[in-house]
Amino acid sequence: EKQYDQVFLVSAGDIFSGNPVVDVYDKKGYPMIDLMNRAGYDLTALGNHEFDYGQAVLAQRMKDANFQFICANINTQNTKLPQPKPYKILEADGKKLLFISLIETGNEGLPSTHPSKLKDLIFQDPIKSANQFTDMAKNHDAFIGLTHLGLQSDKRLAQKYPEFDLIIGGHSHSFLDSAEKVNNTFITQAGDNLNYVGKTVLSFNNDELADIHTEVVNLKKSKKKDEEVASIIKKYNDNEALNKIIGTAQNPISGKEELGALFTDAQVEMQNLDLAFQNNGGIRIGEIPEGEITVKTIYQLDPFGNDLVKIEMKPDEIKSLIRNGYKRRNEPNMQIGGGSYTLYLSDEMNPERITIKNEAGKKLHTDSSYTVGLNSYVYKSYKFKHENNGESLNSTTAQNMINFIKKKGRIDYSGVKRIHIKKEE
Repeated sequence: EKQYDQVFLVSAGDIFSGNPVVDVYDKKGYPMIDLMNRAGYDLTALGNHEFDYGQAVLAQRMKDANFQFICANINTQNTKLPQPKPYKILEADGKKLLFISLIETGNEGLPSTHPSKLKDLIFQDPIKSANQFTDMAKNHDAFIGLTHLGLQSDKRLAQKYPEFDLIIGGHSHSFLDSAEKVNNTFITQAGDNLNYVGKTVLSFNNDELADIHTEVVNLKKSKKKDEEVASIIKKYNDNEALNKIIGTAQNPISGKEELGALFTDAQVEMQNLDLAFQNNGGIRIGEIPEGEITVKTIYQLDPFGNDLVKIEMKPDEIKSLIRNGYKRRNEPNMQIGGGSYTLYLSDEMNPERITIKNEAGKKLHTDSSYTVGLNSYVYKSYKFKHENNGESLNSTTAQNMINFIKKKGRIDYSGVKRIHIKKEE
């Protein structure tokens, strides 16, 4: 602010979920809103995780914010959620900067959150929705996308609409140390977890946008801090319930397979199930370090508050679940507890055949039914065969893990491997 004539501070969305201090606060999400207000944010995109606490909580947090939420491809008319403006014009030195925001709809036409959180909301295709606003570009000094689409979709947006001067993106957590240029559009993104801040400088020559320069600033190298804000952060972090020690990791628990094994074993043992599955996308940290495990660690691993659903399934139905997970990411996506499975892939990397074994190493019997635990997001969002409707066990997957670790005391998942891939001959 000392260096430049005008500075705006914006967010590309996903300000909630993943930090237990924010997620389990009495007023869910409020600590982040409080700190963003103090930082002086002007504007934020609406991200998919803004819906994780439900519409009523989101509506209240939008009221608490001193900055504006925008989104051009959502319709809230049948809900109590306030209708976000599709765009916002920020003015500086007589220049008008038009920001338009778009949210991803990759989960069967919905943003990637629990479908129950999106009841009665209507989402339009984001790329098509942008078409309504491109004519406005010529009446403003800069046309900027503040998007929550992911880098590849941002590139498609720029390819289709060269009217964009700049796209500041989120969702894919991409780190671009310098902007990518598609057509004449600069695309920038600054990773995640506030490790970096993206800095974009717009330079004007009279009334013309003459230059765009982007860089990312490593906040870990910043020596200065606001003492008042630091004390507020310390107060939020001083949470006795979250800091409680529940057990010990004898070795680091690293990667999707080891963390997924802990995740699913807890569901199997605490709820007396035959098998349990967990999607990779719901495993939100990369490692539990060796040593003491706190409640906070488990909520960082599993922040979404999903209930565990018990469902009776036959092996063919379980295989359809595994296949659907694979197709979503073109790689194994369902971690397993209570057994293991092997994918036999053709040259097209398509699971032609799947074998599933129990913990004793025996194949599941074709005609038998097994009790399977799934988190409520997978149960609602994934497309798989199941005649049984399933029932909620009224226990969250995170709470089952907390109880499991308390019961075991010391846990070790180093080297665990339950998913195997072989080439189909």
